[in-house]
Amino acid sequence: MNSSSKDLSGQSKLSAFIPHINKMISQVRETILKHDMIVPGDRVVVGVSGGPDSVCLLDILFKLKNDFNIDLIVAHFDHGLRPDQDQDETRFVEALALSLGVPFQTARAGYDITAQKGSLEEQARRARYRFFEDVRRSVSGTRIALGHNLDDQAETVLMRLLRGSGLSGLTGIPPVRAGRIIRPLIESGRREIESYLSLRECRYITDPSNRDTRYLRNRIRHTLLPHLQDYQPRIVEILGHTADVVRRESEFLDKAAEDWMRETGGDSEVIEIPLAGFMQLDEALRRRVIRKAVQASAGSLRRIGFRHLEAIQGLAQGKRPQSMAHLPGDITVERVYDRLLFHGPLKWKPKAFSYLLEGPGTYYLEALQCSVLIEECDKGVFPGRSATPWTAFLNADDLTYPLMIRSVRPGDRFVPFGMKGHKKLKDFFIDRKIPSRGRKQVPILTCRDRPLWICGLRIDDRCKITSGTRKVLKVVFPQAPKVDP
Repeated sequence: MNSSSKDLSGQSKLSAFIPHINKMISQVRETILKHDMIVPGDRVVVGVSGGPDSVCLLDILFKLKNDFNIDLIVAHFDHGLRPDQDQDETRFVEALALSLGVPFQTARAGYDITAQKGSLEEQARRARYRFFEDVRRSVSGTRIALGHNLDDQAETVLMRLLRGSGLSGLTGIPPVRAGRIIRPLIESGRREIESYLSLRECRYITDPSNRDTRYLRNRIRHTLLPHLQDYQPRIVEILGHTADVVRRESEFLDKAAEDWMRETGGDSEVIEIPLAGFMQLDEALRRRVIRKAVQASAGSLRRIGFRHLEAIQGLAQGKRPQSMAHLPGDITVERVYDRLLFHGPLKWKPKAFSYLLEGPGTYYLEALQCSVLIEECDKGVFPGRSATPWTAFLNADDLTYPLMIRSVRPGDRFVPFGMKGHKKLKDFFIDRKIPSRGRKQVPILTCRDRPLWICGLRIDDRCKITSGTRKVLKVVFPQAPKVDP
């Protein structure tokens, strides 16, 4: 009789547990559907460390796999930081995958993460994500599922707030990133996860480093958050909701910035922002445009902080017509008169050049990727005005060969057409708002090292055609030289 009573009691407890278990599964299903994390037929790589979050994630996705018609692959990364424990964790996760009949892949860091630049947390994170992406590609996967939860979200918001993050940083951990990294537990709290595992009697491994208060996140988790909960018991839920609201507003700003940038143009190597339109934008939108331009140039915003964005704002608002800011990741932002230019390492950089023109004929100027045609003609063919900026008619009476086409040199001076006094080419370029980087590419036609024509811009007044001119030199660039903005 006692035995029978015990059995009935056990069944009663199990029946009481089922609603709680199903509630958690339903909550994760709703999160997946709400954020369009999975579509039927997806092959999902599940990152499993062996800790409670990733074990819960795997268990729930396994229960939902038929509902969503998905395949699962378990991926476990060994950071090589705890030789005495890492192998045990790997064996544990492998056994877990085997018990579910799910394919398993693992790898160990092929280098010493602690010897790399940056924080240990960041280096471990990068190595782990590279591994997950490698696994996804190797199995033709479509998603990478990670176990970040609501408490992780709250900790991230607080951590970034303490570090002085702007609006984008306060969006926290995105439920979906890059269209393939998904976080189905992001709306589930740590207590719910641990309760689910207890009710399901799922084993997991506790990482002792999670209690190491040398790390800011752990200090927030074990000290700051519990203290804040004395003031607001629902602080984790509130911070998660705040991150969700901020993320939606941030996405709106991102969309507005992208639309504005799309209208202004630009290319893959140099992103160009016209200052006239840029300065008319609201300050919040200007900052977002800057973030988008930097992200497009660098590929990410890692190591880009608020001070970098403010430095770029300073370029735009400053009085100096030409100035420059260097950002992490070898990104350069230039103020060039009425434009901001964003670019990484330029694939093509201007170099000094010079070409002798021995007489009439056609010459190829390799540095400028174009040709120049030299002709001598009678004054009678002079049209009075060049048809294009890349054609010049010069008084050839006093000219002698060889002529030369070269890049600008320090101290170059000429008398601009229509003027009487000399002008330094540097000052002429400044007046024409030609950026420093582009000046080396402007071809200069010279005779005995004296500039005759700043090609495409202005001839020397002393070379103009006059009533007494007998011989005319015609210089033509059939195609405009490659001159960088």
